[in-house]
Amino acid sequence: MDLMSRPPLASIAIRFAAVLLDGLLPMLIMLPAGITGYGVFLSLAGTPPSFPGETTQTVAIFVLALTGLAIQSYSALVLALWAYGLTPGMYLLGIRVIKLDTGVPAGFWRMALRQTIGQWVASILCYLGFIWALFDANRQGWHDKIAKTLVIRTR
Repeated sequence: MDLMSRPPLASIAIRFAAVLLDGLLPMLIMLPAGITGYGVFLSLAGTPPSFPGETTQTVAIFVLALTGLAIQSYSALVLALWAYGLTPGMYLLGIRVIKLDTGVPAGFWRMALRQTIGQWVASILCYLGFIWALFDANRQGWHDKIAKTLVIRTR
């Protein structure tokens, strides 16, 4: 891809903010499940159980079911966004991962490589692979180099 035709690269700060959002969003999804489970626990604590551990067991099953549903929903969202070269944080902040050679959005498998193996390799030596992006001309971390991708601004 020609340097002149390429959209502007995303700054390191906005990329870091997207990573923070990607970590924060699951917590925001899980928080209502925990609060609801706690509320159910408090309401059941006032009723006498018919067998020892009934209240705890009921609450545990309820919280696990809500947590499982939240994880499933969030995972489906993340996997769907990968098909467009996005994570939830990237989507919210207006940045996208594109293929280095063609400039089209990175597809599902390229994002899977980047987000799993690439990020593991980038973090294994004291996160040096992420710090690398600070000094790279294309702002590529090791995970970007492995997947042959760039992170660009879309708005």
